[in-house]
Amino acid sequence: MPFYSRLLAPLRREKRLLPLIVMVGCIMAGTGIIAPVLSLYAQTMGVSSTLVGLLVTIFGVGRLMANLPAGYLSQKIGRRPLLAAGPIIVAFSAAGAALTDSFTVLLAWRFLQGVGSGIYMTTSMAALADISPPASRAGNLSLYQASVQLGATLGPALGGYLANYFGYTAPFWAYMLVGLAAAALAIFAFEDTLNKADARKPLPSSVSKRGMMTAPFTAICLLAGMVFFTRAATLFQLIPILGHDSFGLSVGEVGLALTVNAGMNFVALPIASPLIDRFGVRVMVFAAAMGSAGSLALIYAAPSAFWFWVGVTFLGISSGLSYPATSSFTIACLPRERYGPGMGMQRTFGDVGFVVGPVIVGALSDASGTQLAGTSLNVGLLIVAALAFLYGSRGMRRD
Repeated sequence: MPFYSRLLAPLRREKRLLPLIVMVGCIMAGTGIIAPVLSLYAQTMGVSSTLVGLLVTIFGVGRLMANLPAGYLSQKIGRRPLLAAGPIIVAFSAAGAALTDSFTVLLAWRFLQGVGSGIYMTTSMAALADISPPASRAGNLSLYQASVQLGATLGPALGGYLANYFGYTAPFWAYMLVGLAAAALAIFAFEDTLNKADARKPLPSSVSKRGMMTAPFTAICLLAGMVFFTRAATLFQLIPILGHDSFGLSVGEVGLALTVNAGMNFVALPIASPLIDRFGVRVMVFAAAMGSAGSLALIYAAPSAFWFWVGVTFLGISSGLSYPATSSFTIACLPRERYGPGMGMQRTFGDVGFVVGPVIVGALSDASGTQLAGTSLNVGLLIVAALAFLYGSRGMRRD
């Protein structure tokens, strides 16, 4: 089968996948559309760089607060209502951000954008779990992640163009439109994946504490948190600072390094499913985490710019393999009755890592005067979390 035909094959097996991946592509494109202009738009309101940074943090806080409630609620009332509600909240808050001239009000709209994004992303993962039996799980998750990456890649380019020709508020209006488009798809084109009759039944005592109260599920959530912790710190701090300070990369070359990293995610996704089928999801989760740790160490210790680029490349490949493997393992840990809450819990761990990672690593680097302390923490946490996962997941089935 041709390389990327394998990635698209799940669409032929499951018709409900197409609207789901188009929706997530819209949401991620919308998030990316405002990325080039967000800081500049805030600066027009006369605030400091520190306050501008709050726009990123407050979005993560909103998403963090929405994950668990969205997961539980989607298990009660179905996936489709929340798949529509999340993008509607995003669209409403994007319009509010475009209309305000107050930084405090802008922060509130950004918080709501995070809430809407958290509702959608958690619920979409639960819906994906509903329609992904073991035989097709890795392939479905790889395709979903490809849509996430495509939206995140195209969004910033479109946002920069809109801001350049139509002003700083134009990307926010575009964000509103893609949010409304995602909501319309959820309402008119998506068949709910949750059996509502089953969802209303009380869980048997043998199931009610299974899944989210087990060592394998706890281990994969902790590892997901560490992966997001290190990924956020690496992309926002380690690669830009080391590339510039150690190898004299220009701002444009630093941007190219991040693009290469994202591009390698795409390269890895079509091979994730066959690798998981061949070696088992547990092995691939561990291998991807250790690959990321090794890549981070290489990026820091690179003796030349060539090895820096090699580290960036392999970090992208490891990240591309990590997502479908981690999500596949999470689903395998959970009974169907816990898909919503379980996905909310895993995303909560990941978002905690994403929010606190850059802050902690940045503080360590400032205190030590080098990137060694922050890098060592990243590498050490990933290795410890990977080994803890390997221990906590022993006894799980190979798939």
